[in-house]
Amino acid sequence: MFTYSLQGLELTAADTGPVEVEENETTARSAVYQFFGGWFATGPADLFDQAVEGKWVAGLTEAAALLPFGLDIGTVAVPAGADAASFTADHERVLGGAALLGGAGRPDRDGEIAAVRREYEYFGLAASDDAPRPADHLATELDFLQYLCFREAATPSPRLATSFRRAQRDFLDAHVLDWVPGLVGSAGADAGPLVGWTLGRLGAFLAADRAYVVERLGG
Repeated sequence: MFTYSLQGLELTAADTGPVEVEENETTARSAVYQFFGGWFATGPADLFDQAVEGKWVAGLTEAAALLPFGLDIGTVAVPAGADAASFTADHERVLGGAALLGGAGRPDRDGEIAAVRREYEYFGLAASDDAPRPADHLATELDFLQYLCFREAATPSPRLATSFRRAQRDFLDAHVLDWVPGLVGSAGADAGPLVGWTLGRLGAFLAADRAYVVERLGG
């Protein structure tokens, strides 16, 4: 059985749908979004410990097991002599500051934050003002896509499933894929092997997932 796990968003009303569903290709997509959302929401020191313990590859492999498309997970090789301090420095250099904020490169970031908040609110979610990450943070946006996939998997209505699928495509196009590929390309070229592994896997997954959703929608 699978259930969603929100980190940067919170429900604003009681969710009357199921709290968990049988695992299938759609819950696998939700699980992969959950994995990446959790990665970008976790502090670098803890991430390094997880890498040393082999949890990155194990976590993504488990999440992706039922994906309806291929995803090359590869391996995570912790460089000799690497430690939490060196990984933290690399993480901050590549992903620090405004790098993970989707609205940072737009002329009207306030407008972008308002737009993603409207998307969250339409589906009964809110970015908490007390959360450590803003509404346009990558982890929050991946959190939302995780939830949309779960709702698609949980609904017995084909019509509603299509609506959730369409919402995924539209959110990817308007608020994720217009900036994350640039992050993957520019930051990935300058990242060490650990941060580079995550950015590479994220970029590949987002491209494949959008293609899958568009195919399911009939183009």
